[in-house]
Amino acid sequence: MSITLPTVARSWQPLTMRLMLAQTLVLVVGLALVLWAVVGLGPQMFHDLLVANHHAHEAAMVGQAHMQEAFRTAGLSGLLIGGLPALGIAVVLSLYLYRTIGRSLTGFSTAAHQVAAGDYQVHLAPPRLGPEFDALASAFTDMAARLQAVDTTRRQMLADLAHEMRTPLASIKVHLEGVEDGVVDFDQDTTSVLYSQISRLERLAEDIRQLTQAEEGLTRLHLAAQHPATVIAEALAAIQQQATTQEITLAATTSGPAPGPVPMDRGRIGQVLANLLANALRHTPAGGTITVHTDYTPEAVTITVTDTGEGIAAENLPHVFNRFYRARTGREAGPGSGLGLAISRALAQAHGGTLHAHSPGPGRGASFALRLPRP
Repeated sequence: MSITLPTVARSWQPLTMRLMLAQTLVLVVGLALVLWAVVGLGPQMFHDLLVANHHAHEAAMVGQAHMQEAFRTAGLSGLLIGGLPALGIAVVLSLYLYRTIGRSLTGFSTAAHQVAAGDYQVHLAPPRLGPEFDALASAFTDMAARLQAVDTTRRQMLADLAHEMRTPLASIKVHLEGVEDGVVDFDQDTTSVLYSQISRLERLAEDIRQLTQAEEGLTRLHLAAQHPATVIAEALAAIQQQATTQEITLAATTSGPAPGPVPMDRGRIGQVLANLLANALRHTPAGGTITVHTDYTPEAVTITVTDTGEGIAAENLPHVFNRFYRARTGREAGPGSGLGLAISRALAQAHGGTLHAHSPGPGRGASFALRLPRP
């Protein structure tokens, strides 16, 4: 949708005209009141003031009518000499203010139509009409930038989702076509492949649902005082068999003062640790080690999962928590959905905590630090 500046200008002209009419009415009413005070009330008040200050004899000699006429003439002359220039200056300043407001409204209206049309490349300069207008312009620019980021993320997510779904769907299609053509037997092996690809699609759908709920704050947390050591022990026990099969050593260490309970959703934090440990197993070769270190402080508990595996290149490190992120030679290159780390970070933030990644470089392992605040 396109819009021209004259059309936008007409949208704020009624407001400007109303402001001008209101200001003119105020000036006219004020001038009428001043004239009424000078012509109607001033002479009598001046006479009464002379009498009150014992100058009644001088007032009588001049004559009340002459004195009042002289007061009116002097008052009107002073009003004209001082009032007309003041009125002109007020009109000029009002016109300048209204033109400035009009230009600002034109900018806001044009920017709003651009955003509505899907163009988020909007930057409103501060109109310098006061902190309120400047704050509004800054907030509008920030809103457009956030909308652009959301739109970019949405487009990227849809593209990545289509890419992730293409592989299992293609596998299902190939096997079904093979069965129809008689090239592939519909036996146990074929059904296993089909079920595995369907399970992959189901897992992808579930991961997307969990990530959306976590990022939009829809995840319902059941917070209770839990000992981190218990949650960590359960997560390590769940992968012990797989680690033994892959000849990977698991270890748990602690530091800091005596551990105490921390408010957390046991299931959700267990899910975060399971994602981090599964990610470490996927990228740690045989003979490697995965260590879960817990650091207790009065302010927070930090659980760090460190492996001796592939590591993460510096250019890939800032993106490891992005949806469907795949490094050519890095962490999320395995069979996972590519959403595990994104889900883990969203769940950590839902607890008021953080999740950060660190790696010295490729081939030097990586660590993920989950920080949970204490009340």
